[in-house]
Amino acid sequence: MFWSKTLKLAGLTSLMMFSTAQAATFDKAETDIKYRQSALTMIAINFSDMADMVKGKKDWNDAQFQLRSEQLAQLIPMAQHGFISSDSQSGDTKAKAAIWTDAAGFEAKFSQFSKDAQNLAAVAKQGDRGQIKKAFGQTAKNCKSCHSDYKSK
Repeated sequence: MFWSKTLKLAGLTSLMMFSTAQAATFDKAETDIKYRQSALTMIAINFSDMADMVKGKKDWNDAQFQLRSEQLAQLIPMAQHGFISSDSQSGDTKAKAAIWTDAAGFEAKFSQFSKDAQNLAAVAKQGDRGQIKKAFGQTAKNCKSCHSDYKSK
């Protein structure tokens, strides 16, 4: 129960941070880049752990999957905050300029990814592996579509 309340509070804090982030960027472009890369790394770690369970590369663990899906849902708005400043499109980054030139498209894809991750977290709590795998697949599909359009290889 403690962790559930803590995760909900962290999620609400993340959402509040994102809603006020529209006007707030970091002082330096490098900080924006490091911030989003850190959040994206944590997203990748959580996503990879769930993918290994879905693919059968790792034993399925309901509690672990639930935790990873909740963390994913919390991290996505945090990562999105690191893309606000157009100054952070150059430097040590794989972000394409299209993130800023097609800001509406990027925002739409990132928002859908966030909604899918929230749905995945809700489905994971119910424990139906078939539904979990379906929700995971949808989340992965939207994650990949953003990479295709907005990330250099």
